[in-house]
Amino acid sequence: MTTASALTANTAVLNERARRRINLTLNGPVMEVLAELVPDLAVFPRDRRLEMALSDCALLHRCFNAFRGERKRFRTLLVDRRDRPVENDNAPLACGRTVNQVISMIVRSAAKRHFRMRLDRRAPWPDGVKSRPRLQKPVEVGWGGMLRWMTGRAEESRQVAMRPVTSSGDQLYDAIRKYLLHDWQVPIIPQYARMTPPEVWSLGARILDFRDADELAAYLDRGANSNSVPERWAVEAVETSVPPLVEVEPMPPPPAPVVGGASLPSAPLVADGRARLGEVLSQDGRTLRMEAFVPILLRPETKAMLGWPSQTELLRASRVMAGTGAGTVRRLAVDFGLSVDQMGLMLASAALALPQPVFEKVFGRHGDAMLILALIQKARMGGLGPDSDPADFAAFMRDLFSRFGR
Repeated sequence: MTTASALTANTAVLNERARRRINLTLNGPVMEVLAELVPDLAVFPRDRRLEMALSDCALLHRCFNAFRGERKRFRTLLVDRRDRPVENDNAPLACGRTVNQVISMIVRSAAKRHFRMRLDRRAPWPDGVKSRPRLQKPVEVGWGGMLRWMTGRAEESRQVAMRPVTSSGDQLYDAIRKYLLHDWQVPIIPQYARMTPPEVWSLGARILDFRDADELAAYLDRGANSNSVPERWAVEAVETSVPPLVEVEPMPPPPAPVVGGASLPSAPLVADGRARLGEVLSQDGRTLRMEAFVPILLRPETKAMLGWPSQTELLRASRVMAGTGAGTVRRLAVDFGLSVDQMGLMLASAALALPQPVFEKVFGRHGDAMLILALIQKARMGGLGPDSDPADFAAFMRDLFSRFGR
């Protein structure tokens, strides 16, 4: 074994020991003290208290408040390797980690649990059926064939071992993990779960400027171009005097925003033409805002692009479209960069071609995010992008889904 390998292995062993020691302390004496301070925690069995706190953001927030307000009750636990009390949250404890590092570990664990529960769960199956194979072929549509077509699986590629697919919850966690640092972020975790990885990457460290759940919710509801930004982003105007004999050169125009990059508050996080989330999401931020799409569907040119559906078919399509989930909307607007017209034609064409249960499985609130990403990839491979004509999106979806029939 090389020196580098030995050091890596030794570090892994030390990290595992520290993790186990922290978990034992949290499960045992820390939970015992917190159960005395937080009555809602005391109702759970002792060996389940930590697990229940990590699974409930409101309960975990109360636990952190109790720790901050009654820190003296934990003094015997907050000691260093020489058994001396530790008052500084950045000083190492006996486990080798600081208080702030332990807090960030707890916050990350709670966030991962919440993301997985909220983003990866499936809608209950109808008729009392609790489970069935995930990709079972529905009677009405060739679901397995459609899935293979979307993901581009050829016979020869099946011989290649495929990398395990990362779930939507884990994708979001991987994107936001390094910004989960503070106990005050626990009440904001449900709002973090509404974001997509590109939205997290666009904000970067500025996500920490949102110190309140309502503040972030307003920002997400109205889109990146809204006035709902943290107060600390606002810059007060400062009057400056210029010496009378100094010639001041005119300021150059501001550069165009960089799509996908971290932006300043004055710069939009989306490119011109891209649908703003505040326009296309419902007031609760969970589904498609049909008020933005009904006028588009009623245009004669739109009906022509959709193949002149009847009034009944168009009404049915609008009802199916109304079930489009926020995750789908964000991926089409943020990841793919579609305009309102492009998104409307794309979803309407799919709603006309697919049975409602299949549409909901792909595009609905509890739809499979990997299918949407595969759909976007397939569209890009077909030459579609933010500059494409809306009619091209309608034709693409019609060609994709009509072959599988209802």
